[in-house]
Amino acid sequence: MRLDFKNRLLEAARTFGTPLYAYDWQTIATQLERLQTAFGSAKIFYAMKANPNLGIIKRLNALGVGFEAVSGGELERAILAGATGQQIVMNGPGKLNADYTRASEVGARIILDNADEAPRAARYAPKIDTLIRVNPGLKVSTHDHLATGNASSKFGVSLADVPTAVLNAEKAGLNVIGLQMHIGSSIEDPNDYVEALERMAGLAKHIGAREVFDMGGGFGLQFNLEPLATLGHQAAHAFGAEQLWIEPGRWLVAESGVLLTEVLEKKKTARAFAVVDSGMSELMRPMLYGAVHPMENLSASRESVTLDIAGAACESGDILGKDVQLSDPNIGDILCISVAGAYGASMASNYLTRPRPAEVLLENNAWVVLRRRETVAEILQAEHA
Repeated sequence: MRLDFKNRLLEAARTFGTPLYAYDWQTIATQLERLQTAFGSAKIFYAMKANPNLGIIKRLNALGVGFEAVSGGELERAILAGATGQQIVMNGPGKLNADYTRASEVGARIILDNADEAPRAARYAPKIDTLIRVNPGLKVSTHDHLATGNASSKFGVSLADVPTAVLNAEKAGLNVIGLQMHIGSSIEDPNDYVEALERMAGLAKHIGAREVFDMGGGFGLQFNLEPLATLGHQAAHAFGAEQLWIEPGRWLVAESGVLLTEVLEKKKTARAFAVVDSGMSELMRPMLYGAVHPMENLSASRESVTLDIAGAACESGDILGKDVQLSDPNIGDILCISVAGAYGASMASNYLTRPRPAEVLLENNAWVVLRRRETVAEILQAEHA
């Protein structure tokens, strides 16, 4: 976390209230530069599900970044951000018929997720540029809920079925420009990509030359990108592909964001707790994935203690952090939950009729409101008694 950003966080909490998501634009821009330096000519499609805030994706669009959408709603966000045509790729299982139509209207590309998807896609998006998502059948080094490239995952076409999937798509009149893979998120071991890319490259002899090879995203935050980029370009070369695509999501935005939350009370059962004004409805990752986020007390420097940071939901699993070591918190202190820029606000919900947090961005030394805090009245507006 940049020191200049950290030093402004208490100010943000006082100004905008808590819970609050705060992002640092300079961190995102630096991460993008690192990707561009490592991957060279590769085309970057930001995986919007990591953080689809319009203010962030508009800024990324202005820097020439494309977008991977996995729902009709995300497709509309990309369009609102200014992306057009070949700057957008539509991915994911279970696409709606309307998703194909809208992708065709704006000139986006689509990624087929199963070998039998082509006829329906062609009916609503005839002759559209298409990639086939391949499941390389690996056991990858991440949480089971984040592993999309293992053989039992619901995603993609198995290696053996790829030639059939390509043939089905071409028979349906689709233009198959290449293959895509995405083996998971928060991958811990770079060797997972070595094996996956070897298996992908081996498909070249079965489907022939293609224009594009898309190696997806999911890179661990600590990865050395240069060797990974070399492997990606080598896999593209196996297909004679002039274009390498990558789809980073969490890698671009995770370290830019924090969740600021206020200590409401302290208590003890068999364990010691600090209860805060956020929880699973604001940050789902700890409960969903067992994710561990760095935490610190921004309000004071006191003797270090070890306790659990408990959310406000009436759920035993609503624990944002276990055995957290931090400066002994008093009621009213502001805690900072770091590495929360990805899958934080994007997964926030209205569970327990809790308004979703505001989101702010530090840009050019000033705070910009990207999303105002919801109200209970807004949540209830769509319901009829």
